[in-house]
Amino acid sequence: MKQNNLFHSTILILVLIFIVSGCASYGKLERIEEDYPDASAFFAAKNIPSYPGETADLYFNGKQWYERSLELIENAEDYILIHSFLTTEHQHARDVFDALKRKQDEGVRVYLLFDSASYYRAYPNTPVPIRAAIPYVEELELPYTEYNPIRGRRVPTLLKLFDRDHRKFWIVDGKVVVCGGQNIDYDNLRFPEEGGLIDAMIEVESPGFTNEMTDSFIQSWNRYAIDKIHKEDFQNRSEADKYNILVFNQGPSGGEKVTKMFDGFFTFAEEELWMVQCYTYVTPSLLDKIEYAVDRGVKVNFIISDNHIGTRFDRASHYSVKSLLKAGATVYFHDSPTGSLLHYKLMLADGKLASIGSANYNFRSQTTSRELSVVIDDPATLDKVQNDLEKLLESCREISYEEAETYQGFEYLMNYILMQFWG
Repeated sequence: MKQNNLFHSTILILVLIFIVSGCASYGKLERIEEDYPDASAFFAAKNIPSYPGETADLYFNGKQWYERSLELIENAEDYILIHSFLTTEHQHARDVFDALKRKQDEGVRVYLLFDSASYYRAYPNTPVPIRAAIPYVEELELPYTEYNPIRGRRVPTLLKLFDRDHRKFWIVDGKVVVCGGQNIDYDNLRFPEEGGLIDAMIEVESPGFTNEMTDSFIQSWNRYAIDKIHKEDFQNRSEADKYNILVFNQGPSGGEKVTKMFDGFFTFAEEELWMVQCYTYVTPSLLDKIEYAVDRGVKVNFIISDNHIGTRFDRASHYSVKSLLKAGATVYFHDSPTGSLLHYKLMLADGKLASIGSANYNFRSQTTSRELSVVIDDPATLDKVQNDLEKLLESCREISYEEAETYQGFEYLMNYILMQFWG
């Protein structure tokens, strides 16, 4: 009985937080536009770090990233630090771990961080669970630890379990950082023809970015692991000085870095804003941002996946479409020829500023999960992003208001409410 009461109280608290999150976003963006001349000035004032970096390499699907990840492992000489939100069983995931084991046997240090959500995955559109790959990692004797472990004895501290580390990043030899949306798991590492996710990883050489993410990895590792590691043991060998990269590395306490990123894009886009989003469970506050941009004459476009891996994701995401249209956005459904989920999280403003990373346009990414996104203005990198966006549009169709009305039933609403906190 006590646990039931606790559960209901927790849900009530979360609903209240959600309602409060919808307050006064429109007016806030007005004040931001009055106080700052552009997005760069706003981000600098909000202490978002900016580091020199080289033109980035981009990988847009599981095949591209699988092949590049094996190259990075094979060429590693000193250490590999990997944070993967999820890790589940698939032959390509085993290939990655086998490659890591070989390098470890050669003397390369390997450290792996996973979120406990890996234990709670199912095959697409079925209730059949996917086996977590963590037992295989243990079998290979690769050093790993779990972020904020989910265990039955911790149910009384339910609110703390909402703290999830949703980031995905690799650091190799202190030379490069790769981050984005790709996990080492069944959904991500399947090839496109097998229905693997459409997603992006961005590879950057930047001393400052490497330093920040090494510090962040070590802090997370030492928070949960028995055997501690130390910064002085991980040399930074990155060299870069061409363009700036803004890093939105949201920590355990939130810090509203994701919200600041959203605020900057919606306040300072001038003509057109593209939002490629998988899990778009909008709140009143997020809708306010769209309305503000639209009222300033900005064309706001959303591309949402029409190939979700489960009913709750599908219904929750589709429920938001009517609200997006009412706020003034144009909405497209991406229907992959291979049935692949569009897991990519991209913002592109006027073809001049892009964000790539792990953050979804939703309440959870703003508040209770750790996220990592980078914002770039390098023209060569932006050309790659623009070219991929045009390829995505080839499989898109615009959604009418009449169609959006069909996604407003009770089951859609209930899944929308649930996924505000679980999605």
